[in-house]
Amino acid sequence: MTIRNKKGLMLKFLTTLLLALIIFIPACMFVSKFFRLSQQAETNFVEFVGTIQEIEKTIIPINDAQTKLLILDDATAIAYFEKDVKEVTIAVDAEFPLTDYTIHILKPSFCKSAKPCICLLQKPEFDVTWWKPGYDTVTITDNNAPCYEINTQLKVDTCNLGKPHNVASYTCQHGFFIERHLAEDSSWAVTSYFELQRRTLFQLTKKGDHIILKDTSTLSQPTS
Repeated sequence: MTIRNKKGLMLKFLTTLLLALIIFIPACMFVSKFFRLSQQAETNFVEFVGTIQEIEKTIIPINDAQTKLLILDDATAIAYFEKDVKEVTIAVDAEFPLTDYTIHILKPSFCKSAKPCICLLQKPEFDVTWWKPGYDTVTITDNNAPCYEINTQLKVDTCNLGKPHNVASYTCQHGFFIERHLAEDSSWAVTSYFELQRRTLFQLTKKGDHIILKDTSTLSQPTS
């Protein structure tokens, strides 16, 4: 075989390999994103909302808490929207100077009435703007998210839920969100966020006209 033929075969091989990678890598990313969503997490969300609805209907003494396991798949979140609002905003106070930003979670179209609404964000779309320190934004939209309207206000014991990564604090307005790698997944430039484990125990306590959710990560949790 001549050197020219060998070079021709090598060029053909490299071209074929490059085309295969161009097709294969995006396909793997799509399949990975598809299979990271589990039926277990969806079922758990329905059960979690069911617990909230039970507490709404039951006369529970103040400070008498129920404990509920919350399961979140990777790059997903639960978002709670107060009544009569269009979005939840989270001001991120980053650990490093000039890296603060704001997260805007737009209310899914299902939540139309004046009631509070809780949603499971599974396949969000991100619109990221990085143009001026302190004014940088991450906008999250998921109009296909499963949502439930409830009759009682929800509040979190703290907006800083989970393990901090280069972040000082979150400040929530018009609701809150409980995330697992969602902010991190929004952009390569996001390095300041809180993250929860896949399985986290929450205490739900009825106080007057609202229910308080508190992360109890220090409690023992199931391993599977």
